[in-house]
Amino acid sequence: MCGEIIPYQYKVLNDEVEGIPPSHAIGNFQLAAGEEEGIYGGMLFQDSDVGKWIEAASYALDWEKNPLLEEQIDGLVCLMKKAQGEDGYLNTYYTCKKPGERFTNIAHGHELYCAGHLLEGAVAYAKVTGKEEFLHIMIKYIELLREKIGAGQGQMRIYPGHPELEMALYKLYQYTKEEKYLDFMEYFIKERGSQPSFLEKDSGFGEQFKDKWFGLTYHQAHRPVAEQREAVGHAVRAMYLYAAMADLAGEKGDEQLKQSLRALWDDVTGKKMYLTGAVGSEAHGESFGTAYDLPNDRAYAETCASIGLIFWAKRMLRLEKDSRYGDVLEQALYNGAISGISEDGKKYFYVNPLMMLPEEAEARYDLQHVSKERTSWFGCACCPPNVARLIASLKDYIYEDNEGNENLEKGLYIHLYVEGEMRFGRNGESGFAVEGDYIKNGRIRYTYKGKTAEKAIYFRIPSWCGRWEIRLNDERIMGGEADGERDEEAAKRLKKGYAAINRQWQEGDTVDVAFEIKPRLVFANPKVWADAGRCALMRGPVVYCLEEKDNGKNLNAIVVKGKEGWTLGWREEQGYLDGEAAISFPAEREDAEEWGNALYRYKKSARKEIKAVAIPYHSWGNRGCGEMAVWMRVE
Repeated sequence: MCGEIIPYQYKVLNDEVEGIPPSHAIGNFQLAAGEEEGIYGGMLFQDSDVGKWIEAASYALDWEKNPLLEEQIDGLVCLMKKAQGEDGYLNTYYTCKKPGERFTNIAHGHELYCAGHLLEGAVAYAKVTGKEEFLHIMIKYIELLREKIGAGQGQMRIYPGHPELEMALYKLYQYTKEEKYLDFMEYFIKERGSQPSFLEKDSGFGEQFKDKWFGLTYHQAHRPVAEQREAVGHAVRAMYLYAAMADLAGEKGDEQLKQSLRALWDDVTGKKMYLTGAVGSEAHGESFGTAYDLPNDRAYAETCASIGLIFWAKRMLRLEKDSRYGDVLEQALYNGAISGISEDGKKYFYVNPLMMLPEEAEARYDLQHVSKERTSWFGCACCPPNVARLIASLKDYIYEDNEGNENLEKGLYIHLYVEGEMRFGRNGESGFAVEGDYIKNGRIRYTYKGKTAEKAIYFRIPSWCGRWEIRLNDERIMGGEADGERDEEAAKRLKKGYAAINRQWQEGDTVDVAFEIKPRLVFANPKVWADAGRCALMRGPVVYCLEEKDNGKNLNAIVVKGKEGWTLGWREEQGYLDGEAAISFPAEREDAEEWGNALYRYKKSARKEIKAVAIPYHSWGNRGCGEMAVWMRVE
């Protein structure tokens, strides 16, 4: 998919695709560099789209060499060098449109946010290609920020209104090994929430709304981060902040931050996360609601928020090996994140509702944020390049080798089950060839390649699976036998949800991992009012939904009867996403026609037996506009 996404997005950023809103993103750099004349276009954070695209393109180069793609990145780097101020400042909005207002709108001006995305792109490009010109451009900018921001005399005692630079600074520290960048990151994180807050006097505080939803909680700045226990405010900002906090906690061994992160994780995933791994239910402020406030039709559930949750989950796994983080990473990846992009990689959802009634989405004011169809691009296009960089960097989420890091448990941890190759050792001289189709049949094989070596390998056992087994060289060595969710007896033998094999590995050794992957009904806590009396359908980690294309209109009239008579159909039979099943199952539909013109009456509807069809949630909306529902009525 990267082969389609990245070239398409480059054309969009260059305004070369007809029929969609112009991006202006690269044009703004040309304007700032003096290569073009005109006026700034787009959102004030348009630079960030270019940074994310460069990061995605860099990861793509790590998969496969591409001289044209590298030439395109080099051209952008040359452009940025020309656009950079003599003092190191690099932001096209304030350079071109508001040159006298630098660092006057910290709450919503996004200067530090844009700097973070550009820096992440620069670090990624340097790591993959060894070319450091872009990195030096960004270091010059970071040094300007270090000079201006901090707790010293004459410095601005501020932190990013929108967290992002914190994660980027940690990556810069990892690449350069220079402590000053870690210190700068730590300052930003530890300063957030100090009172009185500078934000309350900032020109952008509250944006145009000036209401309680855009106060300090919106910025996660209501108290120091180490004291925060409940996820509040803007969901994407929260995810990026928590991810950076996890980076810092792991690097410094900060127990206060770890305690805060565990509480925040429990709050988000235990009370405020959709079944799809989406977070942020409230449109106004793009924010978290109260506990269990998870409406389906008006869900905000921004694609970037699910991506941010994946960032955070990955870092929590780095902090402590516990399969609950891997479970959520997988859940958000297979559902909430990739639902934001179409099968051809050229259309997108910004928000991801769990229910769609097109007529209502078109007519209701409180649903104006919901798009009934995928869109080729957005005026605020943070999500498309974000999902591109996630997909291009996917191999960083599949497994993790902790050898050589004294602060982490030794061994190779497998978090996701994906075909390919895993390498470890100082020069990647050993590893496993990985074959199989985890989503289709729950089976995957690891074949050892390399010199004889002792190593512990840890396999995540998903919480959705009760019946599983692991075979070493065709001999069963462990497994679970429950006909449902996790086998509790087997779970006691695991290490925080991971099955371990520690041995001398020899060329040709095989490990076969098999999970029983079958359709199952899922129910929500009754405190979730929107889902009371309803069920959802999952198969493995994949959430399913009903679409009008298969089931006709009025999906709410469909009632699930039970678990008998379920059948699977594959792409070649029904035209769905390659490698994934459509699930057919017996159900009943209330007969709306026999109501005539009555709005209310004193007896139940008559029902008809039907065969309902559900498809993977992330692939909905690829076959035209129509109704969609994740949660279904059940008896």
